[in-house]
Amino acid sequence: MRGLLINHDNDIDNDIDIDNHDCCLSSISFLTLKPLALPRARSRALRIIPDKACPAPISSFFFSHLLFSSPHCGSIVWDTCFIIVMVVLAASICTRGGKAVLSRQFREIARSRIEALLASFPKLAQSGTQHTIVEQDNVRFVYQPLDELYIVLITNRQSNILQDIDSLHLFAQVVTSICRSLDEREILRNAFELLSAFDELVTLGYRENLSLSQIKTFLSMDSHEERIQEIIERNKELEASEERKRKAKQLELQRKEAARTNRMGGMGNMGARPPSFSSYTPPVQPTIPDNFTDSYEAEKRKSFQKPLPIRGKGMQLGKKSKTTDIYEKVRGDFGPEAEETPLVSPAVSTSQHAISAPVPRDSADLAADRDPVHISINEALSAKLTRDGALQSLEIKGDLYLRINDPAFTKVKLDLSASPTHGAQFRTHPNVDKAQFNNNKVIQLKDLSKRFPVNNSIGVLRWRVANAGDGDILPITFTVWVNRGSTTTITVEYEYLGSDSLKDVVVAIPFNTEEPTISTHDAVYEVGGDGLEWYIGAVDENNASGSFEFESSDAVDENEFFPMNVRFLKSTPFVDVDVTNVSSLDMEGEPVAFSKETKTTAENFTIE
Repeated sequence: MRGLLINHDNDIDNDIDIDNHDCCLSSISFLTLKPLALPRARSRALRIIPDKACPAPISSFFFSHLLFSSPHCGSIVWDTCFIIVMVVLAASICTRGGKAVLSRQFREIARSRIEALLASFPKLAQSGTQHTIVEQDNVRFVYQPLDELYIVLITNRQSNILQDIDSLHLFAQVVTSICRSLDEREILRNAFELLSAFDELVTLGYRENLSLSQIKTFLSMDSHEERIQEIIERNKELEASEERKRKAKQLELQRKEAARTNRMGGMGNMGARPPSFSSYTPPVQPTIPDNFTDSYEAEKRKSFQKPLPIRGKGMQLGKKSKTTDIYEKVRGDFGPEAEETPLVSPAVSTSQHAISAPVPRDSADLAADRDPVHISINEALSAKLTRDGALQSLEIKGDLYLRINDPAFTKVKLDLSASPTHGAQFRTHPNVDKAQFNNNKVIQLKDLSKRFPVNNSIGVLRWRVANAGDGDILPITFTVWVNRGSTTTITVEYEYLGSDSLKDVVVAIPFNTEEPTISTHDAVYEVGGDGLEWYIGAVDENNASGSFEFESSDAVDENEFFPMNVRFLKSTPFVDVDVTNVSSLDMEGEPVAFSKETKTTAENFTIE
């Protein structure tokens, strides 16, 4: 921390101590002024050197009209002082080519200036070295790689490098805690959250003394005014929805009235006055045809659609009026269909549409109903590992389900390929012929006079593997490393062991007291209320190993993060069970088309 104090009027031979009360400097307790001779000049230069450590980083500020009284001269001396310290000019995230993805300026710097600095940054940074600090003419770049991106702090050259690196690590932790993956699209999706976090870290260019947990607390704080505004907006949306429903109902009534008016007008133009049944509305025909109902309605229409002749002197039997003859003639020309067809199509209510509209079905159910027979093979793995990766217990439960979709194929038999892999024990359903399964690996009913139910999944075979002595049955293993020091560092490492690939691998890590700090910047994870989930994804030969590291304070017990729970999916079962053929017993062994679905999941896979 250095500055210059120029005395233009007096010569000072001795050191002058400036008290805090004299110069009104809240950040410095004592300053000592030492004279420096300037050749060929009347004035003297005084360098400011602090005698005590400052409690906080001193900002770059300008002391104007610094007033002090020299004991060697009775006059009052007015001078000017300028102190330069660490300033963070901007925090940016850019690509390897220097394109700015996100940048936050903490001082008044033009956008073009920041873009020019970031464009020149990749030329200065060398990927082959371990240094993460480069300097230009007037600025310093402190950077850290984030996958295919860089996070860069632009500071002045007088800043403290150790403080810059500490600030950079905190910036990187904030970015990885907010973004699930470190790519350009995810950064832009969470841009406003990142900018808010950057503003919490640095104020007017000066680093705030905050931790990651405090920043997350500040970002998650609720606003009472914002909550009230959300309630008001929600009420407005409900009122608008009610208004739309009211107007839609009003328009529906207007359309019905217009249809009724047009229908009555059309009847009058045909020259015959219909009976006064204007208040009667015929019921809507059901969507499912019914022969009895159709015949009944046809007879009823015949009786009601016969026009009654109206005379001024009353009705006479056995004699047709002239108007009736004209009506019958027109009816004969157009046929009875013209009378049954309404002039205006009646509006159908929404509830009637809902009844007649087909209910959308799930894609899995549609695939299962595509063939007459559907087979489902489901397996669940339960295992318990120690933190060293040793297998304590293991259990595999499997079921084979049969579903008949076509009533014509309710008497079938299934040819299986089943072997007692890993010492598996098989159990058949009580209604299934157990001897046929043990001898021929065939699933069929014990009583051939009975049939399988239709549209109902039933379990016909069950198997179980328990307490396998060989740990090689596991497709994946985990090892947890715990290092204790000023902080507790926990590393979770996985290794792929099986020959079949795994999908959607997730490790759930609980915590109770405080959220841990993630040290692995390239991991994909999600933090919840009482735990975090590490998303590994697919595990196969191309992704056979990996690790996840996080830190917690020394006061937190490591047992708080256990037991960890592992979930994954597997496309092939652990026990060798498969359906090779389905044949019909009614058709003398003719093959039947069938669909098959196999799913193996980790039901209770824990690391303790």
